[in-house]
Amino acid sequence: MSVKPMACPLLPRAALLLSLMAGSGLAIADDEPAPAPEAGPEASTEASAEIRTEAGAEAPAAEVPAPAAKSPWLGDLAIGVVNTSGNTRTRSVNVRGALEYRRSRWGNRFSALAFSGTRDGLTTDERYSAANKTDLQFDERNYAYTNIAYDNDRFAGVAERYAVTLGYGRHLLTGPVHTLDIETGVGANRTRDQDDLYETAAIATFGGKYIWAISPNAEFSQTLRTEAGKTNIYVNPISALKLTIVGNLFATFNHEIRYNSQVPDGLRHVDQISTINLGYTFGTP
Repeated sequence: MSVKPMACPLLPRAALLLSLMAGSGLAIADDEPAPAPEAGPEASTEASAEIRTEAGAEAPAAEVPAPAAKSPWLGDLAIGVVNTSGNTRTRSVNVRGALEYRRSRWGNRFSALAFSGTRDGLTTDERYSAANKTDLQFDERNYAYTNIAYDNDRFAGVAERYAVTLGYGRHLLTGPVHTLDIETGVGANRTRDQDDLYETAAIATFGGKYIWAISPNAEFSQTLRTEAGKTNIYVNPISALKLTIVGNLFATFNHEIRYNSQVPDGLRHVDQISTINLGYTFGTP
């Protein structure tokens, strides 16, 4: 007797299910995105640059403000008053100042001084002077200048004196602690004495200025002006000590000598004056 194999209805269904699952798996694998290629060094650099660019665009670096331009103007103004009372009453007032403009190789400086002294109501001293000097720098050491000066010192027999000079100067010391300039020139002056007599003469000039920066708040200076003509020799040295009080406020101690070789009878050849002043300065030398 032959035995007929039993048909199993589950086999065809299982085979169909397996085939469907296999097909679905392939479809799912095909739908997944392909893995991104590995980034090389160049790609990393480009990406970093893009990130930095974007970060810079979002937060730009703060700009450093440009330094303020240096002013071509500088100057100072000082005043001193002395009063005494008792057996005698004396009073002296002096005002001095300077204004300077400097641009590139050119410079111009105007300075003025006024002094008056009284004793028991009578004027015992009276002086006025002013000068305007223009210079042209050739290089760091050498320069040419022209100077116009006015003096009025009636107690020395000089009612008016005008002088115009043209000369050459040289910076012998340029700092920062010590500076020294010397100048020499030629020109002419015109003088009116107390008798209203005028005299004009050719002159030779010599002068200079020395500055010693003792400390940031203390400075000593010595200036000299000399005019030599046919009839008179005029010498005017000025010593000064300048002390900074606070900020732009300063105090100065000045000692000035004025010498004239020719003076009217009864007058001295040498006049001296010592002053203490308070002042204000502006600008940067």
